[in-house]
Amino acid sequence: MKKLPKMLLVLSVLVFALSLVIPFNTRGVKAADKFMEKYFPNGIEKIKPNKLTIDTSDTYCIGAIVKQNDDILKMVRDYEACDEYVDFENEYYNDSFLKFHVDNGISFMGTSIEFDISIDGGDWQYNKSWDKKEQDAYADGFCYYEGFGGASDDNNAYFSIMDAGVAADGKLLKKTVKNDQFDLKNHTFKVRYRYCVEYDLIDDYEAGRQYKFSDWSDAVTFGKTTDQNLEIPDELPAPDISNPKRELNNEGNWGGYTSVMTHFSQEVTDALTAIYISTGEREPLVVIVEAAVDDLTEKKFEEGGMANAVWLSDGQRGITFDDENTFTEKSRILIRSKVHCDTLGKDSKYDYAVDTVKGLKVKKAKTTSLTLTWNKVAEAEFYEIYDKDNKLVATSKTNSVTIKKLKAATGYDYKVRAVVDKVFVGQFSDTLQCATQPKKTKISKVALSGESFSATYKKVAGTGYQIQVSTDKKFGKNAVDSKIPDIKTIKVVTDVPGAEALKGSTIYVRVRAYFTYGDVTTYGAWSKVKSTTVK
Repeated sequence: MKKLPKMLLVLSVLVFALSLVIPFNTRGVKAADKFMEKYFPNGIEKIKPNKLTIDTSDTYCIGAIVKQNDDILKMVRDYEACDEYVDFENEYYNDSFLKFHVDNGISFMGTSIEFDISIDGGDWQYNKSWDKKEQDAYADGFCYYEGFGGASDDNNAYFSIMDAGVAADGKLLKKTVKNDQFDLKNHTFKVRYRYCVEYDLIDDYEAGRQYKFSDWSDAVTFGKTTDQNLEIPDELPAPDISNPKRELNNEGNWGGYTSVMTHFSQEVTDALTAIYISTGEREPLVVIVEAAVDDLTEKKFEEGGMANAVWLSDGQRGITFDDENTFTEKSRILIRSKVHCDTLGKDSKYDYAVDTVKGLKVKKAKTTSLTLTWNKVAEAEFYEIYDKDNKLVATSKTNSVTIKKLKAATGYDYKVRAVVDKVFVGQFSDTLQCATQPKKTKISKVALSGESFSATYKKVAGTGYQIQVSTDKKFGKNAVDSKIPDIKTIKVVTDVPGAEALKGSTIYVRVRAYFTYGDVTTYGAWSKVKSTTVK
C-alpha cells in the first residue's frame, strides 16, 4: 500500500507534463486543419498537378511551364485579393496582419513546387528528407525546389529547371552535358513535380514552417526519345527579317542609316544547337544583314552595300552606309539577310525585309491596255510596276493595276515589287510576258465553190487569223475552224471537206486576229458574221 502513492505521484507528473504538451500542439494542428480543409477538403495529397510542359528550345538552360491546380489557384487568388489589415495580439505577435492570415490562423502563406528527375531510366532523386526542410534552388544543375504562387491571367509560370553551366561541375547531370549544352540527342530525362503549400501558424510560432505536399504529377519525358532533330542540317534555314526603318541625320535629312528586325525560327535554333553540340564551337552561326541602294541591276550589293555581321540572336539590326548621302528621300533601299556558318562552310538562302511579290498574272487584256493582278504583300504601302527596260511605268496602292495607252497586238514584259515606308523594297516578282489584243477585223466577201472556201477581210496587226465556218449562227458545229498565217494577201482559200452536202444551205463566217508573244497568245474580237448561200 505504501508504493501506491509513489506510483500515483509518477502518473500525476506524467499527466501534468502531457497536459502542457498536448494543448500546445493541438492548437497548431487544429489551426493547420482549419486552413488546409478550407481549400483542400479531400486532402492536398489527393491533388494531381496539371501536365508539365518542357521547353528545350535553349539547351543551355532547359525550362518548364507549370500551371497551378484550380484549388491552389483559388487559395492564391483569395490571398492576393485580400488587402485589409487587422490588428492581432497573442503571446508571439503584436502586429497587423492581413485578414486572410487571421481568418486562416496563419502568419505566413506561400506556394512552391518541387521538381524531381530521373536520368537515362535511373531512379527518381526524391527522398523523404525533401518533405522536412526547405531545399536549395539548384543541385548539380537541377532546380528541384522553387517558389511559385502568383495569379497571372494565363496562370502559367516558367521555371529554369536544368542549367548546363552548373551541371558541368556537378555530379547529377554532368554526364549529360557536352560543350556546355545538354546533349538531348544521347540522353533521356524524365521530370515530375508536385505542389507545396507553406505556412506558419499564428498561434504556434515555435512549431516552425509547415509543408504540405500534393501528389506527384505524371512524368514528362524528353531527350532522345522525343522528336527533336539534332542532326546537323544539310541546308541552313534563312532568318526572318521585317519592319525596316530609316532615320534622319543630324541635318534633318534622310541619312545613310537603316535598321531591320531579325527573327529566327525553331529550325534555325535547332541547327545552332546541333552544330554546337557536335563541334563544340560556341557561336557557330552568324547573321549577316546587308543593305543597298537599288539600281535595278544584279550588282546592287557589290557596291555600296554594308554587311552587318553579328552572332545569332533576335533583335534590331542597324546598317550604316559608308557615305551618309548614299541615298536620298526617294531612293529605293533593298535589305537582305542570311545565316552564315564557318564550321560547315555553308550559307542559308537570303531573306528580304520586304516580301517578294508573287502570283503576277494578266487579269484582262484589251487592244490598248493590260490589267495585272498579284498577291498582296503584308505591310506594303504601294507597288511599283516596271517594264523590261527597268522603266517605272506605273504605281498602285492595291494589288492590281491597269496599264493604258499601249499598242494593239504588242508584247510587253512587266515585273512588280512592294514598297514599305516609302523607300524599302523587296525583290521583283518573276517577269511576266503579256500581250495586248489585236484590233477587230471586218469581212467583206465570202464564197464556197466546190470544196474551196474563200474569204476577204481587212488586214490588222497580229500573228495570224482564226476563221470559223458553220451552218449554225451560234457556231455550235463548225465546218471549218482553222488558223492561217498573217499573209500579205487578204484573200484566203480553204478546203472544206464534204462541201457537196452543204449545197442549198446558208453558211456563216467569222474571223478574228490573234497575236503570239513568247508563250502567250491573245485573240482580238470576232468580226461581224458574214453569211452566204452555197450554190
